Amino acid sequence: MALVLTVVAGAVALLAWGAARAYLPELNIRKPAIAEYEPVLATPTPRISRRVVLVIIDGLRLQDSFGRETLDRLRRTGIDAIATSHYPSISRPNHATIVTGVPPLVSGIRNNTYRSPVAIDSLMDRVRAAGLHATYVADDSPSLGYLFGDDFSSLYYGRWPGAFEKSTQLAMADPTNSLLVLIPGKVDIAGHEHGGDSDEYRQAAHDVDAQLGKSLRLLDLQADTIIVTADHGHTDAGGHGGEEDVVLQVPLIMAGAGIRSDALLGSAELIDIAPTVAALLGVPAPGHALGRTLTEVLELPPQQIRALQAADRVRIRTNAERYEESLRARRVETTKETRARLILLAGLLVLGLAALALSRRAGALHIDWRVLVIAVPAYPLCYYGLLDVLGQSLSFSALQDRGSEMSSLSRFGLVATGVQLLAGWLALRGRIVLRDRLASANALVATGLLVAWIPAALLWASFGTAPHVEMPSSRVALLIPANYVAVATYAIGSTIFLTLEIVVFFARAVDPRIRLRRLERAAAKERRRLEKGE
Repeated sequence: MALVLTVVAGAVALLAWGAARAYLPELNIRKPAIAEYEPVLATPTPRISRRVVLVIIDGLRLQDSFGRETLDRLRRTGIDAIATSHYPSISRPNHATIVTGVPPLVSGIRNNTYRSPVAIDSLMDRVRAAGLHATYVADDSPSLGYLFGDDFSSLYYGRWPGAFEKSTQLAMADPTNSLLVLIPGKVDIAGHEHGGDSDEYRQAAHDVDAQLGKSLRLLDLQADTIIVTADHGHTDAGGHGGEEDVVLQVPLIMAGAGIRSDALLGSAELIDIAPTVAALLGVPAPGHALGRTLTEVLELPPQQIRALQAADRVRIRTNAERYEESLRARRVETTKETRARLILLAGLLVLGLAALALSRRAGALHIDWRVLVIAVPAYPLCYYGLLDVLGQSLSFSALQDRGSEMSSLSRFGLVATGVQLLAGWLALRGRIVLRDRLASANALVATGLLVAWIPAALLWASFGTAPHVEMPSSRVALLIPANYVAVATYAIGSTIFLTLEIVVFFARAVDPRIRLRRLERAAAKERRRLEKGE
């Protein structure tokens, strides 16, 4: 029985770990429903800016955008506002959101594992259709290069010192470039490594601000327009992806040609940036966009403002109806798939319980409630305690999403596995009869695997159906891979634990010296019991 459980635990570990690793990529939708429809394009209004420079400071939260020389100067010149990012608040999804006007839940770009070309209509498509040029400059990750590389006329990407400034200056010096998209990444790197509430993060924000000051020397605000925003913020501990205010609220600064410096901007979202940039350049808004043109900040006659607003209403209504139609169709399929998975899990649970009952009757399992009460809760209490305290209160922001998404969950799982092994050893330490000790170890592992498996299986049945047209909430989106990792690491710990117990069993059963010492301890224990009874 112990050997069978060891093999089962090893297989469970592999399956659960594979499910955890596949979880984030499976959240992406390679062919979103909205991309299958023709873009909704309107007649553009006259161009009011020679060139738009769109700066996306990766990972810059709102409060750390203040007190920066370049950004504050632009604020005094133009519009200072707040924009709301979109869940999941991750870089690549919201980079795409800013240039398409389509939020991650609709675009299907849910995390940084998405690297395929995107079929959604974008600013670059509209600029190119008008015979204009768009250029992309980045210093950390060619994010938009993966998604829209063919739509840019030029792409600059380099991590060496001064590369970002030099590339930006070259792009600015080219008079054919009507749209420049700049993404400096130093702030986001500092946020992940040191947290949003750190001196390193604030220094990175200062450095990027100075970097922009040098890069944009050729910017002429009489003819050109600059828009500065961010894709997301950072929690104090470092991380993003969830729905915390500090992660979702980002700066929105607009200045230069076509921008009314005396305008008051109310609510704005990242999906509103693409239609606004399109209006500045005199091209139609991206045809799949769900955002509105921020007409209140544009220097346009009332008649043209009304035309933009009317076009926005038609485009947004049409695209929203398309999205809702795809949701309704997918919900019907998901309900059927979830029901089938729940039936499968119920059948597996019944078979598992029956196998445990038969094993107990055969003597292969010895249910000792004292052992189970000590050892079984050790892992989940430790794992989920660490996750809640150190994992940012069970938010999707706990997944760092910089190529090592499962690292924190795995570290917590390994710590909890150590606690589990120690608790199991302490619980079985007093067992002298070898058969009884191994049977108790079998019961401990079997019960623990069942406890760990049930919540993970229920989450898989309820939310594990790909493609994920709908995203789970921030908390559930974390708990799904967290439970998969919990099962994997618990199964690894169980495999190690049972392997050691099997070794102990055969070593003690074969070695006569060990058997003699064991019998002597048993006799001594019995004598003490009898003496106490007298």
